[in-house]
Amino acid sequence: MRHLDACVYRPEMRAPEIFETERLRLRPVKRSDAGDIYQYTSGVAETRFMPFQRHQDIGDSLEFAERCEACWVAGSAFPWAVTERMSERFMGVLELRLSPPKADFGYIFAEAFWGNGFATEATSAVVGWTIAQPSIMRVWATCHPGNIASAAVLRRTGLSHEATLSNWEARPQLEELAGPSACYALVKSPPR
Repeated sequence: MRHLDACVYRPEMRAPEIFETERLRLRPVKRSDAGDIYQYTSGVAETRFMPFQRHQDIGDSLEFAERCEACWVAGSAFPWAVTERMSERFMGVLELRLSPPKADFGYIFAEAFWGNGFATEATSAVVGWTIAQPSIMRVWATCHPGNIASAAVLRRTGLSHEATLSNWEARPQLEELAGPSACYALVKSPPR
């Protein structure tokens, strides 16, 4: 059994389990979030530009939540449930993957929470912590070039458009086997 442990990727660093902002609380996704996750991962608007198949039933969302828990245990990724700080109402998921000297992230929010600055507030907290880590020189994310709102969130978070990548990611809802992605990044100068 020990040889299997050696095969599990464990990065040198871990993200904090909790982030709190003025309006939000980010905490690890858990199995009990599956119902809330299903509410937006089965939605047409929310999944239009996403690289995964729209969830067909609660079982898909439960499987996703279990994967999120396993990622936290392994340290391979850090998916947070984004909740309203006071009410603890579930809004979406933000996931960070640390691979020094770089890190990338992605997010999805329920449509009911669009247009209120919640995505910018959540991503700003996570990106701010990430880029402050000495071993991280680049934080990046991608979005579909047609996803104007997501591109605006990335710019407000401090990332700059670097390139549009061809044949980067499948997007089942757009029937793209390998569609384009706009790449945004925040890069710091290496120490001298």
